[in-house]
Amino acid sequence: MASRIIEVFQELEDPRRSNATKHDFAETLTLAVIAVICGHGTCVDMENFGKVHRDFLHTFLKLKHGIPSHDAFSRLFRVLDPEVFEGSLLKLVDMFNHHLPGHADVIDINSLIKKFNQPSRKSAIYLLNAFGLSVRAIFDGSPGREAQQTTAVDTIILPYLQQFCTTAHDEP
Repeated sequence: MASRIIEVFQELEDPRRSNATKHDFAETLTLAVIAVICGHGTCVDMENFGKVHRDFLHTFLKLKHGIPSHDAFSRLFRVLDPEVFEGSLLKLVDMFNHHLPGHADVIDINSLIKKFNQPSRKSAIYLLNAFGLSVRAIFDGSPGREAQQTTAVDTIILPYLQQFCTTAHDEP
């Protein structure tokens, strides 16, 4: 089954050109989103997360050319239009809010839009990190729990992402 996250990014036009298109566009953004949700906010962190959680990622990503390098993530975020990416992240927020049963909390879209519209917003990676903080808060219930990050990733966040990424849509 296709990942729900990938489906959102397949709607976007790939802004990369020539040899920068080795890795699948939607898969690269999906890996980045999952890494950021799990607390890994830099391009180097995204690459390392992908290598550590390769088996998990292969349950719903093909990763035909392996895990993208930090340079591949960096190149992608330099050319990705933040306004277009914001729209995709807001679609993901809506999907998370509607498809993860058992969570009393939901992501406050109005609060997230205010974060997106800060004057300091300069790049797609800024938007991704603001999104990641919001989603992580609903998964682990304590947004500042950095000391227990590995435990939170393995025991709380990844099982919900597994469910979210591999379950077919039941609703339109």
